Amino acid sequence: MDKVTLKDVAKLAGVSHTTVSLVVNKAAGSRVSPATRTRVLDAVRTLKYNPNLTAKRLASGKMHAIGLYTPFKVPIFRNFTFLEMLTGIQDVLSQNGYDLILFSGGRNLYKHRPIQQIVRENTVDGLIIFNTRYTNQRFVKGYIDVLRDLNFNFVVVHYYWGKAAINYVGVDYQKATRMGMDHLLALGHKKIALLCGNYKAPVTAKILNAFKKSLQDFKIAYDEKMVVYADYDYDTAYQKTKDLLGRYPQITAFFVAGFEMAPACLKAIREKGLSVPQEISVLCYVDDQIIPHLDPPLTAIKWPYYSLGKKAAELLINENQNMQQEIFETKLVVRKSTAVSATAGNTNYNPVKKEAIQ
Repeated sequence: MDKVTLKDVAKLAGVSHTTVSLVVNKAAGSRVSPATRTRVLDAVRTLKYNPNLTAKRLASGKMHAIGLYTPFKVPIFRNFTFLEMLTGIQDVLSQNGYDLILFSGGRNLYKHRPIQQIVRENTVDGLIIFNTRYTNQRFVKGYIDVLRDLNFNFVVVHYYWGKAAINYVGVDYQKATRMGMDHLLALGHKKIALLCGNYKAPVTAKILNAFKKSLQDFKIAYDEKMVVYADYDYDTAYQKTKDLLGRYPQITAFFVAGFEMAPACLKAIREKGLSVPQEISVLCYVDDQIIPHLDPPLTAIKWPYYSLGKKAAELLINENQNMQQEIFETKLVVRKSTAVSATAGNTNYNPVKKEAIQ
């Protein structure tokens, strides 16, 4: 059977194809009479006409689609944080009749499809830009300047520390780090090793600064030799943990700045013949779906990824003109990997009073 066209509907209804277009696209201000509109809709149902979605959207001036622009260098659907945020975005878009279009091409995204090209292609009504740990701040400033010059609707999620008046949702990375450090320090830990991700990642500097500040507040000297970089890689984290334990047997706690490295850290500790948390405590920054199921389940900083995605989508759909920065609170989830340091003596610290227990 041949595809039913708009002209077929017009012929059956006895009207012009322009009239059919006005009815189908629900054009505002059109002077189509109720009787004519009814005839057109009856013809649509009789012929089972399905209008071209793209043409319909172009006619209305709205694509009813939101773009998600992300420069991930690794397969994005293997990333827990991305999926949680995506669920929040999708829930809001579905409720409001919007589609989601993904723009992701790793490093080549910058080079082969600049952000101004995406805007000028007129395929989306706005962009949610999900920065990663590696996103260069100069690049961030560049796309913000471009989008503002084009007067395009956008929201930035994560890893932005500039002062531009934009819609932004994220967390306070240093505050989250200090929450975890304060927990370990209050348990009497003084020899805390920091297992970082990539030393070039901007967020690493934020975590390191907060780590140092927490030690300073507790009048504990910072030792740069107890800070290592494992690039969020399992094998590297395993080897770095082994090296630290060999060189510094006095370590009583690990602050792991990346959930990808936590299982490797635990493995190296066990192979050294040490028990968690009786001899060494381990705290993970950030929580993910695996962390609660490790042995033992790890104390971790939980980020509200779903809420971040949901809020970003709401700001975009509502075309918020107030340009607000929404900083969400993180939460310390105390599980079974942290305990009072064996070298601390008596302490009155009770984590039940301060954090969620799982």
